[in-house]
Amino acid sequence: MNDRYLYEEVEVIEKAGYLGELPEYIPANLSESIELRDYQELAFRYFISYAENDNLRKNKQLHTLFHMATGSGKTVIMAGLIFYLYAQGYRNFLFFVNQTNILEKTKENFLNSASGKYLFTESPSLYGDHISINEVENFAHSNLEGINLCFTTTQQLHLDLNFSKENSLTIEDFEDNKVVLISDESHHINTRTKKLSKTEEAEENSWEYSVERIFRANRDNVLLEFTATADLKDPNVRRKYLDKIIFDYPLAKFRASGYTKDFQNLQSDTDLWQRTLIALVLSEYRLNLFADCGQNVKPVILLKSQRIDDSKAFYDAFFPKLETLRAEEIEALQNVGDELLQTALDYFREKDKSLQSLVTSLRQSFAEENG
Repeated sequence: MNDRYLYEEVEVIEKAGYLGELPEYIPANLSESIELRDYQELAFRYFISYAENDNLRKNKQLHTLFHMATGSGKTVIMAGLIFYLYAQGYRNFLFFVNQTNILEKTKENFLNSASGKYLFTESPSLYGDHISINEVENFAHSNLEGINLCFTTTQQLHLDLNFSKENSLTIEDFEDNKVVLISDESHHINTRTKKLSKTEEAEENSWEYSVERIFRANRDNVLLEFTATADLKDPNVRRKYLDKIIFDYPLAKFRASGYTKDFQNLQSDTDLWQRTLIALVLSEYRLNLFADCGQNVKPVILLKSQRIDDSKAFYDAFFPKLETLRAEEIEALQNVGDELLQTALDYFREKDKSLQSLVTSLRQSFAEENG
């Protein structure tokens, strides 16, 4: 069994000098404010090389995953692929995401030409013919010459397929039309892959089953998945996506490219409360530095656990610990050995050797009533 990822297979083609070229109509139909980065052009070329290579496709239905870091421009890839697939005869495109607020932002980017983040050129065209971009509720009466975009959430898609109502999507939309399915942050649909169902009923009621069902409804349907956080350590997920990850551009590569802001990663073997206290001290340090420069800027801290129950438990424990915080606990952070933390502690000691002022400030800044 081949244990190489799909993008590694395409890399072989690239090294041999046979990578597909980027069609001119892709950048031409993107917003004038978008200048494709080198890795974005490469992502397009990887996809096109795979889509048009029968030896790689092996007669499989087109299903790929773009594993790309947050901020690297996944929506630009989506927009460009819409025009590539339009040129291949596709007219119907279904976007589905996990959260409603993300869905609204996506619609803004794809539909509102007055938005600063609008993805398309003012007058899209292909080979001299104008292309209209239309929002639709389903594909029953879609424009045969335009790009028809339908937006929904994964949950709503699942409900529509199982409890149909007037004007909603039905399985017939995907049987009677060839549709491009575009899943943003697609790790949210992998409920079935990560935890295999114990019963057939549970399997058929999963969101992932619904997506798989509409994808398989027509041999010409295409599934494009995009995520920054594929859980490839999970053996079931890795097995599923081994032959589907067409482009791999994780955070490490994104940082190395110089396109993203650099950041510091502070690691320690301290317990949860001490790690939180480190974050509080550094946040307060930044707050004071901004104030010293006459800037009213308040840093933000995000405390995240693996499970929601863990987050709730720590939330309940946080405020009592903060109320009983002692200067000695902050002094103990001296042993962590981090240079930035040491600088912050020295800064506060210059203001108050006892660090009691810092204790008071932390209690006030992070009091529960401020939430």
